[in-house]
Amino acid sequence: MSEEEYSVKTVAQLKIILQEKGLPVSGKKADLIARLVENGKPTNPKSTDIVDSVQEDENSSAEDLPFFTSILENGIDSVDFDKEQTIRYAITAFMLTMIIVSLNSMSWYYYSLDFDYEEGMWGDQKQEYEMGLNEFELSMSMGGMNLLSMVMDYEGEWCGDEEIIFDCESFSTAGTILSLMLWLSMLSILCIIGMGVAQGFGKLDQDFFTKNAEMIDKILWLSATIPLLLGTLLYGLMASMSPVADDLEDPEVGIEITSSLGGMWWMMFIFSTAYICYIYRHKIMQLYQNFMSDEPEASND
Repeated sequence: MSEEEYSVKTVAQLKIILQEKGLPVSGKKADLIARLVENGKPTNPKSTDIVDSVQEDENSSAEDLPFFTSILENGIDSVDFDKEQTIRYAITAFMLTMIIVSLNSMSWYYYSLDFDYEEGMWGDQKQEYEMGLNEFELSMSMGGMNLLSMVMDYEGEWCGDEEIIFDCESFSTAGTILSLMLWLSMLSILCIIGMGVAQGFGKLDQDFFTKNAEMIDKILWLSATIPLLLGTLLYGLMASMSPVADDLEDPEVGIEITSSLGGMWWMMFIFSTAYICYIYRHKIMQLYQNFMSDEPEASND
């Protein structure tokens, strides 16, 4: 296995490989990778100097401190930051913030009704609906002046009105599904961050976590990423296919109805797609290379 392949693994996974090879598991991630790479090379027996051996044991015991413990006791210069892991956790923290914002957002979907009265005595009237996951906001204006703005639940009395433009039940179902997906991702991200902090203080060195680190890591990252995009796509599909009232026509009033996916939906779609592509970029590149290698070569005939 090359150094690049070792670098994408976590410290816990590297320690498992070292244990299987009968090698020491102390040191920082860079030391673990170097030890594995060195072990894979053919070496010639060399004489060992006693003084060098003692000095190496002392350095090893100093490097045996967990990441955060080493920072607290010896300062930030005593550790090496893994650039890839640092970026991964920074992006994950950003996505956690986005999830919290999106759960309270009222701009997942948008409806607008423009009323054009022929006589013009009332001026143009407009109704705007901004859809959230559990409730929606109604704004009414006439002649450019705001008349009303209020937030209502999908289970409220307003949704029982026969003249309401959208289907409250459809948006309630779509919002519930997306909320569950967002909560699953948020809890998984919190577990990832919590386990990373605990590991940095040396609190996850038990046999269970050491033996199952790879499986736990894979499950947590999958549940932190995939539900974000899946829930967003499902909401967009269900909201776009939601029935719209077609009995609002009035011979004396021209009504123009417009609808679109909201800004929050587009932000979550773009960010969750980019998030998944970064986390699984090595696998995506590997799949792409396998696909390209499987393509038949063009014939010269």
